[in-house]
Amino acid sequence: MNIPENAVLHILVLDFDTLGCEETSASGFSRNGCRVLSTKHRRVGKALGLRIAGFDQMVKARVSEVSGADVVVRFEFDEAENTEKRSERRRRVSIPAWVSGQNSREGLRCEIVDASPSGCRLASYQMENLPADIQLQIAGLDLPVVGKIVWRSPEYAGVKLIWKFTSGREFDEKRLQAPSGAGETGAKPKPSAKPKPKRTSDNSGFGVRRTKD
Repeated sequence: MNIPENAVLHILVLDFDTLGCEETSASGFSRNGCRVLSTKHRRVGKALGLRIAGFDQMVKARVSEVSGADVVVRFEFDEAENTEKRSERRRRVSIPAWVSGQNSREGLRCEIVDASPSGCRLASYQMENLPADIQLQIAGLDLPVVGKIVWRSPEYAGVKLIWKFTSGREFDEKRLQAPSGAGETGAKPKPSAKPKPKRTSDNSGFGVRRTKD
């Protein structure tokens, strides 16, 4: 990857267990991994999704080492469309989202009320009107997540999440450049506004943060 060794890039980290997003920075990029700076994810072996500017999809990574306030992560490209299958458990969460048919702008606001790496449960009063194949726009993440409704009731729907990660080939071919003017502190690209649920633009270039009700 064509990134200066001392460049610090702004990234977004997705926690697959809770579908929560964390904005932070990373440095020391290579084909194998990078160093995530000051992250709350400090459990060796934990799987994460990294949203790196310049890629159309997330990079799957795993914490391999904890070093002071930072962690070293290794990129995983094998079975890139799969997530964790080891002893999943649902976690109670409260995340606003927008759900619609795939490639459709027509949809409805909902709330993710529990989550695991491979699925989640949505709460809304109009679930019966949704198609089986959906996409979720999660607060804090500017990439839609593809899903399939496996069960539903008038107020809830169980969704299987179908993650799409960047491949090793794309990673090798992509000449990822540091943002113009980026040095030791990096430079943040301008945000792109999207009319999605309960969110406001920030200056990170990675969509939005949750708003407080």
